[in-house]
Parts: sequence; structure tokens; C-alpha cells
Amino acid sequence: MILVMALSAGARTGDVNGDSEVNISDVNAVIDIILTGSGDAAGDVNGDSEINISDINAVIDIILGGDVDVEITPKEINLDFSPLVEGAETIQDDEDAADYGDFVENTSWSTTVRITFDGETATVTGNPSSVIVDINGAHVTVTSAAKRVRYIVTGTTSNGSLKFYSERKFQLQLNGVDITNPDGAAINNQCGKSLYLVLNEGTTNTLRDGENYIITDEEDQKAAFFSEGQIIVSGKGQLNIYSVGRHCMASDDYILVRPGCQLYLNSTSGHGIKAKDYVHIKGGVINMEIASDGAKGINCDSLVNITGGRTTIINTGTTKAEIDESGEAVTTTCAGVKADHNITMTGGTLNIKCTGDDAKGINVTEPFTFSGGELNVVVTGKQNTVAPKGVKCDTNCNILGGSFYSCATHGRALDVDGILIIADGYTTLTNDDPRLIEVKY
Repeated sequence: MILVMALSAGARTGDVNGDSEVNISDVNAVIDIILTGSGDAAGDVNGDSEINISDINAVIDIILGGDVDVEITPKEINLDFSPLVEGAETIQDDEDAADYGDFVENTSWSTTVRITFDGETATVTGNPSSVIVDINGAHVTVTSAAKRVRYIVTGTTSNGSLKFYSERKFQLQLNGVDITNPDGAAINNQCGKSLYLVLNEGTTNTLRDGENYIITDEEDQKAAFFSEGQIIVSGKGQLNIYSVGRHCMASDDYILVRPGCQLYLNSTSGHGIKAKDYVHIKGGVINMEIASDGAKGINCDSLVNITGGRTTIINTGTTKAEIDESGEAVTTTCAGVKADHNITMTGGTLNIKCTGDDAKGINVTEPFTFSGGELNVVVTGKQNTVAPKGVKCDTNCNILGGSFYSCATHGRALDVDGILIIADGYTTLTNDDPRLIEVKY
């Protein structure tokens, strides 16, 4: 049997109009519900399954202090760098499979180019005639028409960068590198083909951008690590990205993270991960700290799919207010994960904590389907311009398995504009307070 539900923010709290406050506006909201006969369940403040003068009195009692909300204590969510035991990954060997090209192992890399940064300089060895390398101080630009090239990068620079113009897909191995570019992206790939990013086991790699990007030839460089094409992350090393100018990692295609990877993304200027086509987290340990107003941990113009790994997002930003091109005031709220289409989760762990006002833990335009894994969302900010939400679905939400937890201490834990479906077979279902919902299978 499937449970179809419509959750109300009104019961117990008295917040009938859903603005995260209880005041005279909520009294008027109950009166409107009674007079119009709309039957809005938010008006049933006293929980007796009727909407009448008793509910008006119940709101007044709350305002006067006669029925104070019980304080709610959410789960603790903190960054988690502990090792993650992951099962062996199956390498796709069917050349006709849609994901065959997502495995760096399926290409024979016949050429190796080594790039070494050393302070204000850089050296390159092993480059064939079909790979042209320009070095300006420690700023390295690679132009290549060659097939199956593997670049191995190491060393440290506080004023350098690595840019690629390639006609073919390529592999980029980070082998203990630390790159800071004061004037833009640390790594900038202008190739629309696949970039196989390999983090070599036992290495720590760090990328930092600059606060002010110098744009040349109107080229995109939207992040400390930017790629026009896909970014496919594999390997068992560590990658730390610090962004003070734009996003941490961005692709105008898709971003895929495979098991074994360790990522730490810290942004005071934009999103942690930004992609156009989709974001797929298959595994690995990802920790994000986002402290930029209006920013998201993961922001995708299309789909977000989580099937494994452990991702923790701590977002302390608040609402961004600005004036658009037409002179109108617009606001952008923060979120842990934002997708303009679907979000699906079938495995892994996703932990989100948002502390800024108006924030949403998960914000999805099309259906959110949760069928496995563990989701923990905590939103502690209050309302400034809009009500904070734990999970906000503009259409439907399907909870079909796994462990689902959402808490918004000053708003709704789960706000579904369409249909909420909770499949039969759950062992725990807690939703008597609109600030908290928990479903376990």
C-alpha cells in the first residue's frame, strides 16, 4: 500500500499562513479559511479535524503565550573526513553502454606529458610535436590535437595556472600539486570533450582562484576548476578547492564523481559544484563549506543523481539581494542542493546543514525521488524574505526506501507543491510537527 499525504504547516505551530511566524496574520488566515470554506488543513490549529472559532482562539492563545511551541532539537551535522568503506566498482566493458565513456580505464593512454610547477616557473617534459605548450612564468597553456594524452601535474606555485585547448578528450592526473591563480581559474579547460580527472592515491592536491578574474577573449572561467566539457573524477587521492572569486568546480557539461575520491570544496564566492547537464555522485567522500550569499553546495541546471558515497554540505550563506537589468529588486536564497529538473537518490549518504535565513536544504523543480541511502537535512535559519524549508519540491516527492530525515527549526521540513508519496513498508514515520519529518525503511 502507498501512503499519499499532504503535509500542513499549520497544525500545532499556529503558523497558518506559512511565514514561520505566529501573529495576527494567522488569525486573519483562519478567518479567511472559515469564510471561504476552502478547507485548508493549515487552519486546523487545534488538531480536532474541524476549522472553526476554536482554531481562532488557539492561534490567539499561542500569540499570548498560552501554547508555546516545543523547542525542536535537530540532528548534529558536521563535516566528516573519516574513511568510507566502498564496495568494488564495476568497470563498464560494454562499448555500446551509455556510460562506457565515463571510465578512464577504457582508454589506452599512449602519450604522457609531465608538467611541474616550481614557484614562479614551470617545466614540461615528454610533449610530442602535436602538443604545443606555452609557459609564461608559472602560467602554462597547452594546445593539443593529439589523441589519448595523459598529463601528470605536480609541484607548487602561488602565481600560476593551467589552461587546456584540446581537440580530444584527455586525462589529467594530479600528483601532489598546489596551484594558486590570483587572477582567475587555477585550472581552465576550454575543450568540450571529456576531462578525466585522476587524483593519484596518497596525494593531496590544492587549487585556489583569485578574487578578481581577468577574462581574455571572452572565454568562460566560472570556477577555480572550470571545464567546458565533462569532468569525470576518479582516483583515491585528495583534492581541495578554495574559491574566493567564483565557484569551486564548474562544468558546462556534466560532473561525475566516482568511488574512492576525496574532495573538500570551500567557497566564499559561489557554489561548490555547478554543472549544466547533470551531477552524478557515484561514490567518494565530499565535504563542502559554502559561505556565499545566494550560493548552493550543488547547483545543476538539469539533474542531480546520487547513488553512493558520503556528501556533507555546510552552507552558512544567507539571501542575496541585487538589482536586475530591468531595475527590479531580486533575491536569491541559499540551498544545499538545487536542481532545475529532477533529483534522484538511490544510495549513499547526503548530509546538509543550512544556517542562513530563507535557506532551503534541497530545492528541486521537478520530482524528487528518494528510494535508498541516507538523507539528513537540517535548516536552522529564520524567515527574512521567504520561509525556510528543509526539502522544497515544486512538483512531487516520492519517498520509497532508505532513511529520510528533514528538519527546519523555523519553517517546514517538507514542502511539496504536488503529491507526496510515502511507500508502504516503513519502520518509522514521524510527521506530527511540520518542522520535522523522518521516514525509515
